Amino acid sequence: MSKGIDVSVWQGSIDFNKVKASGIDFVIIRAGYGSLISQKDKCFEQNYARAKAAGLHVGAYWYSYAESEAQAMQEAKICKKVLSGKQFDYPVYFDLEERAQLSKGRAFCDSLVTAFCKEMEAGGYFAGFYTSASVAKNILSPSIRSRFAFWCAQWASKNSFEGASGLWQYSSNGTVPGISGRVDMDISYINYPSIIKNGGFNGYVKGTENKPAPASSAPRDEVVSQARAWLGKKEADGSHKEIIDVYNSHKPLARGYAVTYSDAWCAAFVSAVAIKCGVTDVLPTECSCGQMIALFRKLGEWVENDAYIPSPGDVIFYDWQDSGSGDNTGWPDHVGIVEKVSGDTITVIEGNKNSAVSRRTLQVNGKYIRGYGVPKYSGSASPAPAVSAKSVDKLAREVLEGKWGNGNDRKKRLTAAGYDYGAVQTRVNELSRQQSKSVEELAKEVLTGKWGNGDDRKNCLTAAGYDYYAVQAKVNALLKKQEATPVYYIVKSGDTLSGIATRYGTTVSAIQRLNPTLIKNVNLILTGWKIRVK
Repeated sequence: MSKGIDVSVWQGSIDFNKVKASGIDFVIIRAGYGSLISQKDKCFEQNYARAKAAGLHVGAYWYSYAESEAQAMQEAKICKKVLSGKQFDYPVYFDLEERAQLSKGRAFCDSLVTAFCKEMEAGGYFAGFYTSASVAKNILSPSIRSRFAFWCAQWASKNSFEGASGLWQYSSNGTVPGISGRVDMDISYINYPSIIKNGGFNGYVKGTENKPAPASSAPRDEVVSQARAWLGKKEADGSHKEIIDVYNSHKPLARGYAVTYSDAWCAAFVSAVAIKCGVTDVLPTECSCGQMIALFRKLGEWVENDAYIPSPGDVIFYDWQDSGSGDNTGWPDHVGIVEKVSGDTITVIEGNKNSAVSRRTLQVNGKYIRGYGVPKYSGSASPAPAVSAKSVDKLAREVLEGKWGNGNDRKKRLTAAGYDYGAVQTRVNELSRQQSKSVEELAKEVLTGKWGNGDDRKNCLTAAGYDYYAVQAKVNALLKKQEATPVYYIVKSGDTLSGIATRYGTTVSAIQRLNPTLIKNVNLILTGWKIRVK
């Protein structure tokens, strides 16, 4: 048996470290009540975060006012939104105790419990219900008690349902260090943490019990859990708007741009996950895949090597023009979050995959991989010898000066010195190609976003040995020409918007902005359309 408590806003600010030190093992937290998101418990987020940080096992409950089966189902849907992205070691309980509900009898109350619990189960939660011993005995059916986890409230020296209930609330008058005033006291007869973790419920990956995660795993787990919680969000029913709203709520917006509901939103999805999980310091926010890579480089979190074996929570970038031969360094087209790696198979959760949040599987070192953003989550060491962007650049220039030898000798010397040979060699190749580019080629690359903006553009071009002012003058001339002479294209069978953008040295977003009434979905263009590309 384990000792626990249940709390809500009425307990105020709680010191869960003191609660844990007093011998309490778990806490059931009120998530909210009723059928509106605004009825979320005002202390829920605080209580959850503090209880988890103190090492307590956590469950949740939702107080019901449902007047019908449909309303109970709606309460469950709101409850899932409140719990989204979190992990719970104890069941999620439906709190049934309103007199107006109980007065309607057995069939009605059975239907409320069933509707709420089945809706929670459909979302991957381990569901149960809370009520008094008298209600359990006189109103609810025995089949309900046996079907769902039962939390029995009976303020007495004995639980009448000790053999049938998993939890017993034995007092409403308890005192616990860390809490001012009275608190409900509970006993658990069942090892719910083991059942829930092994079963893969409540945000956990199946079979994680007895497999201790490394100290740095918590933020990674939260990122993966949040990505998983948004699976199924899609443009077709507008549910993806929640993700866009989260992205736009974070200030300052990347480059000052607010993403619209019709924009490509794969990078916004990854960014929204980072915002929800509070890891934007290591997982930078952007709505452009290419600009996000630039930010990862600045943080020293970029891995160029396609053969890198990622960890859950890493960010994978794709380039659909990658032939699979060599290490592609083209402009990225898409991005997602690594969910898991099994052998050589990577499972990724992506936003805007066929206009929805869904999974993709691919092989390590497979075709289309552009590279990886590897966030330095709290307490974690770099998972690969990924050198910072500045160090890679410096080393590449030294290679070009002949300081690291050639061929296998260069590889051995760089590896022995603790550097990522693949990343350095890729930068060497980039610099070699850059040095042969004309001013017009560079200006066109600037227009596609490859050299950044403002001082960043100036510094990057200068560091690569180019005349920034000559390139910028050409950029201005090209822009003036584009404004004066519109360029149109007739969509052909097999065309993609990204392919057309590449062909004309522009971007998908730029083309969409030029055709706002025609292109609503960047993944849907029809043969025969006449679209403006410049």
